[in-house]
Amino acid sequence: MKLKTALLLLTSVMLSSLQAGEIATSSGKNLGAAVQPADTRSIYDKIWGAATLYKSDDNPVLQEFALQGRLHLQYADGDGFSSGDRPEEVLWGDMEVRRFRLGFKSKWFRQFKLEGQIDVNPNFDPQFYSQIYDLNVTWAPNDRFNIGIGKYKANFFSVEQFTSSKEILTFERSLLSNTLFTSELTGIRANGKINNWIYTVGGYAGDDQDEFTDFSAGAVIQAGIGYDLTSLTGMDKGIVKFDWQHSTDSKNAGGGALFTNAFSLNSTWEKGRFGLYTDVLGGLGRDSQSDVWGFHVIPSFYILDGLQFVTRYQFGSGSNDGLPLQSRYERLSPHVTDGGRGDQYQAVYLGLNYYLYGHKLKLMAGTEFWDMNGGGDGGDYSGWTTLVGLRMFF
Repeated sequence: MKLKTALLLLTSVMLSSLQAGEIATSSGKNLGAAVQPADTRSIYDKIWGAATLYKSDDNPVLQEFALQGRLHLQYADGDGFSSGDRPEEVLWGDMEVRRFRLGFKSKWFRQFKLEGQIDVNPNFDPQFYSQIYDLNVTWAPNDRFNIGIGKYKANFFSVEQFTSSKEILTFERSLLSNTLFTSELTGIRANGKINNWIYTVGGYAGDDQDEFTDFSAGAVIQAGIGYDLTSLTGMDKGIVKFDWQHSTDSKNAGGGALFTNAFSLNSTWEKGRFGLYTDVLGGLGRDSQSDVWGFHVIPSFYILDGLQFVTRYQFGSGSNDGLPLQSRYERLSPHVTDGGRGDQYQAVYLGLNYYLYGHKLKLMAGTEFWDMNGGGDGGDYSGWTTLVGLRMFF
């Protein structure tokens, strides 16, 4: 099934590419006689521009067809562990291939977007294709209303999850953000902006599958309402948003299985060289999982053009061992006890990002100091993780 789906996806990309090439050729007139202007684009623009196989606003059917992908590499070192201790199938030597995705994106009939990506096995073992990361079609007639159906990352919840991994400022998202996150799910969702009001709503089948749902695990519902304060505050960007997530079944993927309801009050602020993300999160536990709550703040500042300083403080609380240490990389430490679970978690991240071509090509380095209070079960542990890496996408 995986192989058939992968072949269908890749065949679709190839056929669309060929069709785009035919359209481009048929639209040209006496190409050999045309005088081409000098190409003044930067080397980065030329390289990344090659991913766009066809683009024409004059074509009423297909306006754009492009390849897309991302490659995130990182090396981690901590208290008695390193990224080399991660599973062998995700390693290039001691370097972890954090994300490796390939796919396409396209615009049709001036109002539709069709795009998809697959996760690639880093060592092509047992095969090149791993699973469908996302594959969906969206009708986007205007900024006020967009609606889509297909497989998505269910990220209409919390500021870190809503921010693509292509653009997050830290190597990993915060503990509570990851604890409450569900997965990549099949569903339908809509979003838009009406005046200064921003809304998001999504309904997903709750099972996490390599391809699409088999409707075996209830549903996950997400909804959010926000307000754009940019014009009122004089900021370059200022958004405050409230998100809600509901899980109907203990068989739901990820945090949906653990928490019946979750909440996030988050904000995004930018002014000149300064940026700030904030998020207050909570989850109402299901069965033996306790309620959890916490917050994180992520200030950033451009020291120089292209060089950004980033820090993050995060706090989490959950009784009866309600909080798990991060599976990447904290639980790798040989000094962790009680399964890496505890009642109170704090962490401080300090990092630098160097942008060679914006978020499309950047170098990252950071260290996070973290502490878990294990409550009465002896799970106390403090440690650190230092990471360096390269991130790119097209």
